[in-house]
Amino acid sequence: MPHLKTLAGLRMTIKYVSNWYSLLALYINVLSKTQVKFKNGREIIVSKANFNVFYEELYKLHLQNHGFSYKTQRITTIQTPDGLQLMLLKIPYSFVIDEIFLMKVYGEPNLEGRTVIDIGASIGDSALYFVKRGASKVYGFELDTEYSSMARENIVLNKMIDKIKIYNEKATSKSLKSLILQYKLRNVFLKIDCEGCEYEVVENTDNHTFESINDVVIEYHREFEPLVRRLAMLGFKVKRKREILFGTKNQIVP
Repeated sequence: MPHLKTLAGLRMTIKYVSNWYSLLALYINVLSKTQVKFKNGREIIVSKANFNVFYEELYKLHLQNHGFSYKTQRITTIQTPDGLQLMLLKIPYSFVIDEIFLMKVYGEPNLEGRTVIDIGASIGDSALYFVKRGASKVYGFELDTEYSSMARENIVLNKMIDKIKIYNEKATSKSLKSLILQYKLRNVFLKIDCEGCEYEVVENTDNHTFESINDVVIEYHREFEPLVRRLAMLGFKVKRKREILFGTKNQIVP
């Protein structure tokens, strides 16, 4: 999510906001509030207290410019260019849709016929993305009850209840091992984006369990070196892009 303090965030703001300089003044505390004038004619009052409203509107315009559509009744629903529908629970959230479907922060893996374990499934957006990439089954862990409930609604909305299963529980090394043993999973693609639980999962999951996992993508939230060392010991070739680690084994086990 590009913030105004970054060049990418400033460029995006200039693209969609006529008086972007006024917003920048707010961001650096020169102004306490300002009227933001978007180039599509929409105007909103923005202060530090409701800055998230601006971010949601900014990313909504950005996504619409890339073929996404919005429908708002009781709840806001986004439709992706390839036909997925996602009901949103809270704002800002459109920036997350941008990260997954446009920025592709989890990569563009060929998941044809493979199983994905999605740790930090949120509202089901990443799980649906993985199915679109060819995954035959996605097992998602989401601790937040509201998010996991919305994830199930989104799975039903997209008619994918046979492909995606959501667990409303915290993912741990123990639950990862249990899931892999229960379903005798092999050639797993493991995604971890769980605001800190990545360290416990990676460091405490035993070597034998990791034999069933051939690809990992991890968003880390502190230091990355312990994760890289552990994955390298397990036979993964690791690359880092911003706050994301991508790990792949040389030999794929069918």
